[in-house]
Amino acid sequence: MSQLGRFIEHRRTELGLSRRELADRAELSYPYVSQLEAGDRQPALRAMQALAPALEVRVEELAAMVASEDWAGSIPDAMVVGSSPRLSRRPSRSYDESPPRAREKMLLSLERRLRDVPPLERIALLNELIAQAVQELAVG
Repeated sequence: MSQLGRFIEHRRTELGLSRRELADRAELSYPYVSQLEAGDRQPALRAMQALAPALEVRVEELAAMVASEDWAGSIPDAMVVGSSPRLSRRPSRSYDESPPRAREKMLLSLERRLRDVPPLERIALLNELIAQAVQELAVG
């Protein structure tokens, strides 16, 4: 079972929900929720967006679990943070300041733009963004 699967099962039982009730709340199919919980599938962004309110958590928490499993130890030395010249640093408003609809649009836009990027390169790009955000938090 994956970290996400264990979390879904734990949180679902904590809320007193059956798998079917969770599926109904999230408007996802029962087999899909069952596969996520068993660790047989990785969720799409839209599924995480549907599951988060049903589990009463933030979508970022679910995404972090998926990311930590997929990315842990999978980045070659040549693709370390800071090695990609593609990302430029732009000042932006805080992600938390964005209205929920704007945040959803940003996530969907990012997902669409990265869809055709090879997985390891996508990981390197996202890790660089994370490092930049952490650095901005440390400075700010």
